[in-house]
Amino acid sequence: MSAETHLHKLGVTIQQARDFINLNIDHPEVVYDTAFVNGVTISMLSEITNYPINVIKEYFASVGLVAEALDDTSILINSDDLRGFESLIAFNNNSGILSTASLREKVQPLIDDDPFFYNLTFDPVIPIQDDDGIYDSEELGVKHLGDIAATNENIESLFYGTLLNIYRTLDETELKQISEINNIEDRDEFKELFANSLASVPTNSIWTDETLADIVVNEAYSLINDFLEDDFVFGVLDHSFLGSSIT
Repeated sequence: MSAETHLHKLGVTIQQARDFINLNIDHPEVVYDTAFVNGVTISMLSEITNYPINVIKEYFASVGLVAEALDDTSILINSDDLRGFESLIAFNNNSGILSTASLREKVQPLIDDDPFFYNLTFDPVIPIQDDDGIYDSEELGVKHLGDIAATNENIESLFYGTLLNIYRTLDETELKQISEINNIEDRDEFKELFANSLASVPTNSIWTDETLADIVVNEAYSLINDFLEDDFVFGVLDHSFLGSSIT
């Protein structure tokens, strides 16, 4: 999305944004924080200021700020290319033990007795994202869903629906291999193995509903902990197998 289009959503012109940056040029933290809370990416800052992207990165790095974090503004997943895995990202329409309500009931107490922290995972990444009541493709990080209502319930459903779809593509051997490779962070081998596993999706899930629920609960707990504890995790699926395979 261009800076002009994005700023128009905020009621701000390119010139107004440029004037603000020039006024605060000696205060990179102010520029950074303002860009972050308004979803202004590095490329947008480059468009606004006419400075090259590498200069902007160095500008923020001079005060210890990671410019790349400004580009991770999507709620679900942050990637320029989903590599044909879009179909995995879907709402959870399962019932019973695999329903969102049932999975939530098991995961939330593992996070904290107070549901506030669990619910925080499914909040907007930046404050303005739900102002119009809609999450668009840029805000979600995926195009095939179109616009959806900006609710935590929708993001939670997509979170569990996607995890269920991911694990249904894997058999026990593939899961063991992918988990081991993911732990040693061999990205190329991991991506190849994950892609191959999708090319041989079993006709029927090899997991019982009970086993699949246990797998997803453990994964959800791990992802939510990452999300809450790591300042550089923004999309709820960024550290999932899917997120790791496309970054």
